[in-house]
Formats: sequence, C-alpha cells, structure tokens
Amino acid sequence: MNLGENIHNAFEVVYKTFQSIEKLMLKCKSELDEDRYYMPVEKFLRYSSDQSWQGWIYWSFILLFQRKEDGSVMENGWINAPIYAVEINVDADTCEEPLVIIAKMDFGDLREWSAGCSPSNHGIFYSPIHGEKWFEEFQVEPDLCEVVPEKGYEEKVGNSYWGFRRLVKCSHNLVDVRQENYKEIIFGSMERLSTK
Repeated sequence: MNLGENIHNAFEVVYKTFQSIEKLMLKCKSELDEDRYYMPVEKFLRYSSDQSWQGWIYWSFILLFQRKEDGSVMENGWINAPIYAVEINVDADTCEEPLVIIAKMDFGDLREWSAGCSPSNHGIFYSPIHGEKWFEEFQVEPDLCEVVPEKGYEEKVGNSYWGFRRLVKCSHNLVDVRQENYKEIIFGSMERLSTK
C-alpha cells in the first residue's frame, strides 16, 4: 500500500467515525423523552476555525440538555437550572480513548442569558469539562469528578464562562455505547448526576 492509499484509508476511517457519532447524536435527539428532557439548543457545539488545522476537523461534539422537572422554560429558551452537557470526544490529546462525557454544569442564574447558543460557543462548556486553565478538578467518587474555578480565579471564570460555578462529570468509553444501552448510559448518567 502506498502513502496516497494510506491517506485515503485514514480519512475513510474518520468519515465512518463521524457517521457513527452523527447516528448517536440523532438517536439522542430523536428518541428524547420530551416529558423529562429539553434541548435548549438543537445543534451540537464544536470547535471550528479556518485559522489553524486543528479547527479543520471536529474532535469534540457537545449536546446540551436540561431536565424539565428542574423548572419551566423561560422566554430566553433556557430553564434556570443546571445544564447537562454530553460530549463525544475523539481527541487523543485529551482522552486516552474516545469518550462520552456527561457533565452536570451549574452556571448560577440563567435568566439573563440570551436565547440560543452558537455552535462556536463550544469552549464555554469544553474548558470546564476538561479542567483547563483556571479550573481545578477533584475525584469525588471512583467514577465521578468535580470541577470548580481555581482559587483566586472565581471572578475571571465567571466573567469568561457565563457565570460558571461548578460541574460534576462521569465518562464512558465511546465504543461501549450501543443501540441497546445508549439511553441508560447518557440519560441514566444525567439522572444520577442530578442528585450530586
């Protein structure tokens, strides 16, 4: 096999991976229990840039959900309650294996938020999920982590990340998520995190 064939084969694997990710996201959206969950944003959030090659291909896909029992939908399209971010991450720089990460995120008062959320607002959710700069991550149970603003950076984090206060997250290997268990893994994790 020559180098050109290797490149084509590598992209074929990427395309097939994207098809599988799209199928999982569509399942989550189309089979959503609309009595229990609400999607304040229908599109997935992702990092994208024409300025650097890292933005030419998606490696992190984030869907946002809220629980209807946590409140009613306000005029701005949000429930003034935690946001559940479901990230599908295939980035080898942040995860040893491709993961589905479910995070319960507390932002404080959402009444002042604008309606909707641009797909390019990916970093507002991604950075806290991955405990990047200005965040501290703690193991709180064998399979749960908590992320809070780093001491001394609470105001900076609040201003830069829409009032972010705290999150609790769990993760699952993407290859373990299948047709027969995706609801339990994703929505079951949301229900578990709702008590934390």
